[in-house]
Amino acid sequence: MFKVHPIVLATFFGYNAGVTNATGCYPTYNGGSFSAGSMVSATTTTESTSTESCTPAGTGTCPSSGSRTVTTRTSKTYNYTCKTGPASAFCSQSAFAPNGIYSNQAWDRESTECSGVATPATPAAWSGGGCPGIFSSSTDYSAEDVVSVEGSAFDLVYQCKPSPVDAFCSQSGYEPGTSIHWELAWTLLGSCMGTIAPTTSPNFVSLDPAGGCPALYSSSADYEEGDRVSRDGLVYQCKAAPLSGYCPQEGYEPGTSVGSGSQTVEYWKTAWSVVGHCSGTITPTSSPAFDSLTDMGGCPDEWVPQTYEEGDRVSANGLVYVCKAHPNSGHCGQAGYEPTSEPGPWSVAWAVAGHCSGSIGPTGAPSFDPANSVGTCPNEWVAGDNTSYEEGDMVSVSVSTTPIRKIAYRCKAWPLSGFCGQFAPNVFGGDQGWTLAGSCDGSIGPTSSPTFDALTVVGSGCPREWSASTTDYEAGDLVTLTVSASPIRSIVYQCREWPNSGYCGQGNGFKPATQFGELAWTLKGSCTGTIAPTNSPVFSKTGKTRKV
Repeated sequence: MFKVHPIVLATFFGYNAGVTNATGCYPTYNGGSFSAGSMVSATTTTESTSTESCTPAGTGTCPSSGSRTVTTRTSKTYNYTCKTGPASAFCSQSAFAPNGIYSNQAWDRESTECSGVATPATPAAWSGGGCPGIFSSSTDYSAEDVVSVEGSAFDLVYQCKPSPVDAFCSQSGYEPGTSIHWELAWTLLGSCMGTIAPTTSPNFVSLDPAGGCPALYSSSADYEEGDRVSRDGLVYQCKAAPLSGYCPQEGYEPGTSVGSGSQTVEYWKTAWSVVGHCSGTITPTSSPAFDSLTDMGGCPDEWVPQTYEEGDRVSANGLVYVCKAHPNSGHCGQAGYEPTSEPGPWSVAWAVAGHCSGSIGPTGAPSFDPANSVGTCPNEWVAGDNTSYEEGDMVSVSVSTTPIRKIAYRCKAWPLSGFCGQFAPNVFGGDQGWTLAGSCDGSIGPTSSPTFDALTVVGSGCPREWSASTTDYEAGDLVTLTVSASPIRSIVYQCREWPNSGYCGQGNGFKPATQFGELAWTLKGSCTGTIAPTNSPVFSKTGKTRKV
């Protein structure tokens, strides 16, 4: 007779033929924090039993039958690599240990046993030579910045991805190589050794001559995209929006730094670029003259405290101002950011577009062109958490009460859908989770997916309601999830095949229609009414009957 412990079965299903076999064993798994690409080893045990003859019968360990059962235990050690992508988040959870029942969800196992101590192969070296600066969570990174992350055997180099995802490079939860979402913001370039000289101090020899020096940087000046200043013989140019909003702010003075040693941070690189070296003086370029501004014709409405979006225009003292792109557009309607002819914080949200005379009608976007209407309005947005809305859900927001005007928005795909319950579509931060769908009129019921007119009716009634307290769901079990009480609307889900069926009884974390519910449940259709349990009682492995 041959018996395999459950932990061995888990490793069979965890095998991935694409994993390269090592010459030795990686460090032994003992729990802890892991990320994509982490390598560990774990030992599994098998038991086999056999019968052998013994004498004298009926004495000592020899039964009266003259034969006895011998148990042989065999231990095998395998290497495992933490999966890439969202599945890497499970590697640090004990329920997904390399020698556990759900190992295959988080780890890839090598095909053969390992022995001795492995020396992990060093990834190909990146093209930049030595290691750039170590990643720091307090640094503001932008597109194409490179950092290094220290490892036990070698260091790795990562590069911040291009706009717009570069905005994530400095955010918690996107740390290169160690966080669940790092691949959204960073690209792995290779390994590195040693150090390279700092790249933050420009070399005069490699800079283009910029002619005469523009005005020195002034903390009281109002700078915009393209404005130039000088400092210590270097010419700095204010970057494009939305980063231009930082140019006049304290702490972003070009060529300066805060902190010391390894804690030194240069925030100015977020707002300014070095464009050359200079000598002498030229006239300032930061104050636009009226004769160089575009004639915008009639003046749009003056600023009022309301919701503005990118591209909206207002006027003040004969000048036309345009609301900047997200995320700066979130400030356009806030008190303290109304545009004036004097320097102030308004430049974070608004840019001078030209001059005007007379008046025109409001230009505020969006327009209520019937051709762009989505029809009747979905429900108004309601604040919630990162699971309140899903990809494709639609909501409406009111932008005018007299006459009543509403706009419809659609929730973006995961993981951005996590922002949909946290930020209203028309406030600062709303663009992270919502996209504009169009204008709407009247009202309709919830539009959250799935839609009932597209679902197949399952059976002649609804199975039992899903319950977080039920822990013995098995593959093929059907449950009902009620998504609307008036009118009553119910959806039927089916527990997936093993090993995913192991999630079905793990409570709210894998509830149908939630973020991780897809790991456990499959949508089958809609249902009406009630029926008796849809699962004929089956015999579990313990020999007892079980009801669903």
